[in-house]
Amino acid sequence: MKKIRQRSSFLLITVLVCASVFLFGEVAEAAWPERPIEFIIMAGTGGGADRYARFLISINTKDKLIDEAILPVNKAGGAGAVAMQYVLSQKGNNHMMMITLNSFLTTPLFQNLPFNYKSFTPLYLVALDNFPLWVHKDAKWKTAMEFIEDAKTRSILVGGTGSKQEDEIVWRTIEAKMGTKPFKYVPYKGGGDVAKALVGKEVEATVNQVSEAGPFYPEFTRPLCVFQEKRLTAEGYENVPTGNEVGIPIEYTMMRGIFGPPGMSDEAVKGFIDLFDKLVQTQMWKDFASKSGLMTDGRTGAEFNKFLDTFNQAHIETMKAAGWLK
Repeated sequence: MKKIRQRSSFLLITVLVCASVFLFGEVAEAAWPERPIEFIIMAGTGGGADRYARFLISINTKDKLIDEAILPVNKAGGAGAVAMQYVLSQKGNNHMMMITLNSFLTTPLFQNLPFNYKSFTPLYLVALDNFPLWVHKDAKWKTAMEFIEDAKTRSILVGGTGSKQEDEIVWRTIEAKMGTKPFKYVPYKGGGDVAKALVGKEVEATVNQVSEAGPFYPEFTRPLCVFQEKRLTAEGYENVPTGNEVGIPIEYTMMRGIFGPPGMSDEAVKGFIDLFDKLVQTQMWKDFASKSGLMTDGRTGAEFNKFLDTFNQAHIETMKAAGWLK
């Protein structure tokens, strides 16, 4: 009798499953996300990428845009290589994303790694970040061209994040385009350390972002210009000229992009895009982006891929000109 009841229960479950398949085509899968999401930060704490990732997480915590938590995980080292290799090892992981810097493009090129930006799943281009030319408030230079003219007579001590990464690219580009003496470049672990080095007068100038150096302006630092097409929109920076305006024809921005591991499902990709569509429309993000001088973007899909191809080629040409690539 007991066996008959067990068999009947099994048959009933089987009938229900078959009916579901007949009616709906397949058994419905659990909606994404099913568990907490790891947000990989390819740099240490205190820099721009770290600040942006944690701020985006705070928006989700406040507004509950998805049901699961987003957990920040710093994976510094190897100019981003440590984080990239970790994310690559998570093929098919639908609950992981990474925020990037331009070293996402340059590190595989410079280190001749067996992967590049095409090895990952592009999700969202959140914003393009800025590179102002910063000096200490006590510095003798009042304009960017005064700084350049001085740099033509001596090797100025400057700082930046890492070696042969974004900040050093800017400095070597200034050398090439403006005919200055080679800058004495000091690499630091992160943008926060770079900003503190300028405040402490360990270096004479930096080019890190408003999000990193801004907290020390105007008490300790001054921006002489910004190397992008348009002036900064952040409050208090409206009168900072672009490089082009003062005779330094350099435009360079930092990619704040979001990428996932290879082999992600279409459902997860759509889920991440929907999440960031909501995040960037919040007033919290708009206020933060304005304060940080970010050029908000919002590219996904084919537009994001086209941007990546163009941006990568520009870096190849810049690195070849600097003698870093053959």
